[in-house]
Amino acid sequence: MPQPLAKAGVPPVLQNVSVLYRNQDYVADRVFPIIPNCPPEAKILRYLKGAWFRDEAQMMGDGSEAGRGGYPIDFIDVIPKKYGFAKEVTEGDREAAAAQGGPPLQPDQDAIEFATDKLLMKREVRVQAKINASVWSGVSATGEDAQGLWAPAGSTNTFIVDVETRIETIRSATGFRPNVLLMDAITWSKVKQVDAILDRIKYTGAEADPARVTMRMIAALFDLEEVLVAGAIKSTAKETKAGTDFTSAPIWTVNTTKGMGFLFYRARSPGLKIPSAGYIARSGLYPEGIRVRAWFEESKNQDVYEAAEKTDIVASGLDLGFQWSDTNAD
Repeated sequence: MPQPLAKAGVPPVLQNVSVLYRNQDYVADRVFPIIPNCPPEAKILRYLKGAWFRDEAQMMGDGSEAGRGGYPIDFIDVIPKKYGFAKEVTEGDREAAAAQGGPPLQPDQDAIEFATDKLLMKREVRVQAKINASVWSGVSATGEDAQGLWAPAGSTNTFIVDVETRIETIRSATGFRPNVLLMDAITWSKVKQVDAILDRIKYTGAEADPARVTMRMIAALFDLEEVLVAGAIKSTAKETKAGTDFTSAPIWTVNTTKGMGFLFYRARSPGLKIPSAGYIARSGLYPEGIRVRAWFEESKNQDVYEAAEKTDIVASGLDLGFQWSDTNAD
């Protein structure tokens, strides 16, 4: 694999400027709350909802007994899995970075950041894959086809109607009103140009600017706690020796370039008798999240930095979410 200093830099190299591309924002932890200190194998207790919504209490006469009933339960399996990535640092890396006029690299810190970012990206990919593979609110996996109708700016746009309709779908099935809407970056770029949205925010106060629709405004429009825009990307190109390989692909997608949306109820934090569309169960093996360790490989005269985490992505409330695919027609 290409190494950062496989080809020595030619002095002078600027010491106060460098260029690095990487994802600016991962949203996985803001989609599904984290359950800490999960055992190697565990179960989440779930009260089946039917019994809790039956109207069974009856009028009682003097000396009579109240009617009785019960509630069934079941369990959701939780099995955290370990993921990891490592990066080596050679003596040559450190020598070149320390040389006068050499490139302003920090080999050890860069290796830790590189390996850690691989774990954050994998967590993003896994949460997205879990959402795509799950059947939310009885609709097939990958969700309801929006037929590109979140993209038009004019009267044919169905974004507001679709979201309001599915807020009611979730509320009427669970008693909980969804509180978060997630959409990919392509969908967001279209939604903020919709005429009906611009009209609604035009006279909503000093903070409103018809030329600039914000995520906070969209959340307020539907009385949600948060709107998330998932813009992280990954490269699908095969690695090359030159290191110039790159083919961009959105992580949050159902069909590439077609857009997606996900409306759901998110618990503020895990707890007893608290529902949530999903959770990230974190193993107690690494209670702080991503664990980084280092060791020296004597035969190769290099240090290795390894980042690892052990988690499970759990869809714990399929009736607490609703997904759309193909929100954009392009």
